[in-house]
Amino acid sequence: MGSEDLFRKRKARESAELKRKQHIRAQNKRYLIVCEGTKTEPHYFRELLDDWGIRQQVVRVAPNDGVSPDRVVAHALHLYNEDAEGGDAYDKVYCIFDRDKHTTFSAAVQQTKDLSAGGKPLEAITSTPCFEFWLLLHFGYTDQPFHAAGKKSVGDQVVQALKAKDGFKQYGKGLKGIYTGLKGRLNEAVGNAEKLRSHCEATSSVNPATDIDKLIATLRSLKPE
Repeated sequence: MGSEDLFRKRKARESAELKRKQHIRAQNKRYLIVCEGTKTEPHYFRELLDDWGIRQQVVRVAPNDGVSPDRVVAHALHLYNEDAEGGDAYDKVYCIFDRDKHTTFSAAVQQTKDLSAGGKPLEAITSTPCFEFWLLLHFGYTDQPFHAAGKKSVGDQVVQALKAKDGFKQYGKGLKGIYTGLKGRLNEAVGNAEKLRSHCEATSSVNPATDIDKLIATLRSLKPE
């Protein structure tokens, strides 16, 4: 058999293998979650993914590279581009960050919208004032705004309210087991977040608010049969 025939057969095998991988890839979308928090949010989502049997190959929770919203988006974009250059870009990239008192919040949200419009599927998943408000919604509905008072920041006020709930007296950043302890109330939290969104749209309010329920809905759709 000539070298030309061997070359053609090798190329045919490579082409067939590429098509096979592309077919498999089309059936299995990949998602990336990049959090502002270094511990609390990553722990929460990793526990949820493990509980729902969603593999890391499907949803990756990446370490952050800076805690301000603009840094979260920049790092998420870097990770997206890195994968795209390898020929297998993420189908969706979620940037999780808080409004809190960040000066780059609005610009970061707008940047994700601009990037998405340009074909790079980044989406901001935000909470106002902070992620802990999402946890608070597991205990009931509230649309009462939070504000800084005295030496307590707006985020401190949410944490104080959370610590008043059963099982959260010792709450602190980086605490593990939060998802596990609250998963029985997850549907209640989702319902409360949806109700709050309707309230915010009707009143043009942005405090409090959260989009975490939107991400939860996406992840729920990825649960194995």
